[in-house]
Amino acid sequence: MEWYFALTEDSTAFRQYAEMIMVAVHTARKVTSLEPHCLYDGNENDFTSWLRKHDVRIIRHRSFVREALEELGRQKGNPHLAAALSGAFSRIELPEIVERKGGSDRVLYTDCDVMFLGDVVPELEANPCRHFAVAPESVADDYVNMNTGVMLMNTERLRESLPAFREYVSKNLAALEAESWDEAAYRWYYRDEKAPLWDRLRPELNWKPYWGESAEAKIIHFHGPKPFQRDYIDSHWPELKSLTGGAYLAQVKRWTELLEEAR
Repeated sequence: MEWYFALTEDSTAFRQYAEMIMVAVHTARKVTSLEPHCLYDGNENDFTSWLRKHDVRIIRHRSFVREALEELGRQKGNPHLAAALSGAFSRIELPEIVERKGGSDRVLYTDCDVMFLGDVVPELEANPCRHFAVAPESVADDYVNMNTGVMLMNTERLRESLPAFREYVSKNLAALEAESWDEAAYRWYYRDEKAPLWDRLRPELNWKPYWGESAEAKIIHFHGPKPFQRDYIDSHWPELKSLTGGAYLAQVKRWTELLEEAR
């Protein structure tokens, strides 16, 4: 199964996110049969060399909302807005990207801040996926407020709605800030009057460290505080303090050890 993630080089936290990708790729190689692909907006550097050394296919891509995000950033006085967000919005165009490269119609997309603890491919191949399948965000049984950090995507079906979805995002870009940007786009657009149009992944396929330990967790997602933020929560990100409980410190320790392996 093909697996995709995205990164933009001019992000202010590029090096930290590159390290998270290194751990994600390293763990995927250890315990899964996933085929990693990086949607990358940037230049050649040590990170792209590392990707090639580890057989990660690099796909050059700039998000369709990059210029609009730059303009929105100017309006908000935030010159870093576009670089921070455009990578995440790249997932929207995966149905088209996959078709161009002759890929399969069922792919996995994840954010950069994940690590794999078990093989996910057999379960993902069997999971229902009409459009896409996702797990809950902060509350482990809340599938309405889902999280797009791990997405099983039916690219054939999503291509059917891609032109309209892309237009919807472009027209509502500023409003999406109210509810987590690209995630809000999926929550708002793929929902009819009766129920969400997405299928469910088990929480263990998008397990948050602050939920505690789980022997069944196969993908750990550092939703909220990232590993590199551990020592600076109180001074720099106090709003994330409530998400550092459970198994956060234990998972950061595990992640740090895996990063040393991945280098």
